[in-house]
Amino acid sequence: MSEEDARIADLHRTLTTTLEAIRRERGTSSQEMIAAPPLESLLDQCRALEMEATQAQDGAVAVLEHFACTGGTIISRCLAAMPNTVLLSEMDPLSLNHMTTPSRFAPTDLIKQMRYSRHELPDTLAIDIFLSGLKPLLDAIQRNGQKLVIRAHAHSQYCTTADWTARPSVTEIIARNHPVRDVLTVRHPLQSWQSLQKNGWVQFAPGTLEEYARRYLAFLDARPSARILTYEDFIADPEAVLKQICDELGLTYAPMTPSMVGVIGMSGNSGRAGDQIAARPSRELPDDLRAELRSSPSYAALCQRLNYPNLPDDLSQASG
Repeated sequence: MSEEDARIADLHRTLTTTLEAIRRERGTSSQEMIAAPPLESLLDQCRALEMEATQAQDGAVAVLEHFACTGGTIISRCLAAMPNTVLLSEMDPLSLNHMTTPSRFAPTDLIKQMRYSRHELPDTLAIDIFLSGLKPLLDAIQRNGQKLVIRAHAHSQYCTTADWTARPSVTEIIARNHPVRDVLTVRHPLQSWQSLQKNGWVQFAPGTLEEYARRYLAFLDARPSARILTYEDFIADPEAVLKQICDELGLTYAPMTPSMVGVIGMSGNSGRAGDQIAARPSRELPDDLRAELRSSPSYAALCQRLNYPNLPDDLSQASG
């Protein structure tokens, strides 16, 4: 054997041993590898693994968006339980412009402290503070082999007295400095509207279903390329929908994660009590709301846009 042949044989053994070690660590059976593959095949496999690792650390920030009362908290709690996932809930550096909060105690929050001081905090400065803090956090998370997910607080922008056209969204703010992967989750708009009313969170005027649907359409229009997944599909098959969300956001999916949701606490838990992932019956539909939904063009357009019937199935059946 020539010296060159010996070097190639040594390289072949080294690559084979390395790939087998990587696959054992990832739980991939060694039987999936072809016995004694040629050197070219081993190099291709190394390149594929390098590309996979690069994609996993592509610097993208995963963003989950939804309106209030659409099941976003239970979905977020499931995502927070995924391996190597760090989820920050209900983020929006501009939200305190238009929302009140019960406590001014915020010893670690520069933006909130400035909002409550007697000095003005321009939106541009609030954004700079947010992005300046996000950079070292994201770097540290990625060095640990983890993935950052930000659950944006869309309610602050679209469902308060704010002019939603006069400010950037959380996703647009993050995208100024980082690539973004964005997923929207939705629920039948009649059910989310009724929950919003019940919680006393109708913070815009006029407080009508038509205005709510108009704002919801604007929210969707501003995110034309985002993947949309439904709460109803999640309830029917949590594992399948979570797998889709993880694929879209670049997260590592772990089966049986919904069973762990009870140990994950999170802000924004506005729904009916309990950790069980199951369909809840629709609320009773008053006559005045039934008349309103029949006369609302934006509501009809929203249902059509999201492929929902104007009434949820159980209410349609009940109404004959």
